[in-house]
Amino acid sequence: MMNPVESMQPPLAECIICHKPKLYGIHICGQMICLDCERAIVHADVEDEAYAYYVEEMKRIWLSALSL
Repeated sequence: MMNPVESMQPPLAECIICHKPKLYGIHICGQMICLDCERAIVHADVEDEAYAYYVEEMKRIWLSALSL
């Protein structure tokens, strides 16, 4: 049985970048990017390999929005 504090927390959502369940993040077109991934994206250098990964994962957000 849930206690009152647990019932007040927002539900976990899976981050579209790291695929981990997180409480907080930004929601874009029905998809969530956790705060850690948002921070990593903002600070990623265009020359970094991780940048290309973030771009590909972000494409998934737009593709899922187009399929609605």
